[in-house]
Amino acid sequence: MPDVATAREYLDRGLYELKAQEKDWDRRENYLKGIQDMPYAPEGVNEEYESLQKMAIANLLEIAMNGPIQRLQADGFRTGRNDKADQNAWTEIWQPNKLDSRQGIVYRQMFVHGRGVMSVSRNDANPKSPKIRPESSRRVWIEPNPEDPFEPLFTVKKFTVTNRAPSQLILPDSLTTTTQVAYVYTENEWFKYEAAGNSSDWQLKDQGEHNMGGNPFVPFDFNLDADGRPQPAIAKLMPQQDAINTIRFNTLLAMQFSAFRQRVFTGFDPVVRDEKGNPIVKKDPATGQPILDANGLQQPVVRSPGRVGVDRALVFPGDQTKVFDLPESNLDNYIKVLDKFLNDFMVIGQIPPAYALTKMANTSGDAMSGAESTFQSLEKELKRAAGESLEQVMRLGNVARGEQEPDVASEVIWADTEIRSFAQIVDAIGKLVTSGMSRKDAWSMLPNATPPKVTDWVTNSDDERAAADAQILKMAGG
Repeated sequence: MPDVATAREYLDRGLYELKAQEKDWDRRENYLKGIQDMPYAPEGVNEEYESLQKMAIANLLEIAMNGPIQRLQADGFRTGRNDKADQNAWTEIWQPNKLDSRQGIVYRQMFVHGRGVMSVSRNDANPKSPKIRPESSRRVWIEPNPEDPFEPLFTVKKFTVTNRAPSQLILPDSLTTTTQVAYVYTENEWFKYEAAGNSSDWQLKDQGEHNMGGNPFVPFDFNLDADGRPQPAIAKLMPQQDAINTIRFNTLLAMQFSAFRQRVFTGFDPVVRDEKGNPIVKKDPATGQPILDANGLQQPVVRSPGRVGVDRALVFPGDQTKVFDLPESNLDNYIKVLDKFLNDFMVIGQIPPAYALTKMANTSGDAMSGAESTFQSLEKELKRAAGESLEQVMRLGNVARGEQEPDVASEVIWADTEIRSFAQIVDAIGKLVTSGMSRKDAWSMLPNATPPKVTDWVTNSDDERAAADAQILKMAGG
């Protein structure tokens, strides 16, 4: 058990790591939200160029990150004990914590940032339903054990509390204060520290035992290496996103300035001159003085080159005037390059062709399923990573609710999200039941089949069958 001095060392280490990851974490999160670097343009460009820069950003990263996460949905748990324990785990731990919707928060951080985090704690108000909360991996650091990098040594959680004076008025920021709060969690103990404002003068305020039998913060890690370090999936796609934005910017520039034929005039002098060849300057009708431009120079009178039209002719004075066209840019080349980069983006991100609507059309379900083979491999990898962590969360949940028997055989039941028709699913499940598989096990494979639903289905089926048998016996007796 760590003493106060060791806990303070853990605090300093955790705060250092949180500060070190902050810049990269924020950059990844901004790119996911579409707040990305502008495509390159020379300094001093006008507002028109800046508007095209903003239009050029097309956030493909959000599609690439959300696609696999939307396929992850835990539909139940097998505890390895009995059916009642399975249903209790769902109704007393999972559902009260609204994890049907909140589980996606952790999966998204796991995929985007390499690590998601869930915390487990006791619930004094309702001991049967412990508190399970998604945590921000930006504010929580889980230090790996040097001897075993796949096990946590300690956890540091930091957040800021804004203190406002009691008042019904909206006070200016200058009259509010902030307090930094940090917790250090070890296998059995917790320590609470506070620091005023932005100072680094951390003071120990409280400590105690959580008695969870392990670190109450569970990491959801993706792409782990041999040293236990997760790798963010979004990192390899960010350069591709920048390249696509740049291509789109260049395409918009070409569309704006060279997508149409340009008429060029050479040898034409539009300045009106007197008989001696001197430019005639504009004069103010009221004062008779020459009109000056922004540089203080006299403005000459110029003649219009005329307006182009099918019923008009362009006539210019002088024998040196020439008129010709510059051909428009071939935007086809830009589109081909963009299409190639989009294809590379999808390949690197393991994104199915169906996500690009122009890639697949009028295809059968079997063809769609085959095209998603690599995507399904990614989905299974994510389920393996998240499944182990969810099982640990449920084990800690059972400890928090006071169960003494260790739950070492728990298993996550994932919703089936592969592309197949409902008729195919029902036909396959019917064949399983016919072959001898229990209805409960077979029906649990139906889409969105949670443990309470399956229990109800079995009960209702048994009741209807019993009622039908009773009716047959009644008729036979009559």
